Amino acid sequence: MLRRADYLGTYASGRRFVGRWLVLFVRPAAGACARLGVTITKKTGSAVVRNRLRRRLRELFRRNDGFRSAVDVVVNVRPGAEETTFAELSRDFQKLAARAGAGGTP
Repeated sequence: MLRRADYLGTYASGRRFVGRWLVLFVRPAAGACARLGVTITKKTGSAVVRNRLRRRLRELFRRNDGFRSAVDVVVNVRPGAEETTFAELSRDFQKLAARAGAGGTP
């Protein structure tokens, strides 16, 4: 996702799923495939740290089978995620993606 309006629309009309390190906002999209948006505040760390987290989340989204339909997904990174391992981040993302794919049931 590239436009601010896409992010704001997903925040306003999407479902919210909260995990230990991540918050996912998911809504149905009009496009042909799933799209990802990532937001990370400057409080998280330097540009190097934020970009590393962004790359990790894009890779997790690419590997995930839960978002096959056309959905918009915005991932907010929570404080402390910069210090976690890739495996922990992956578990959190997979758990949230499974909840989002199952219609929001825990």
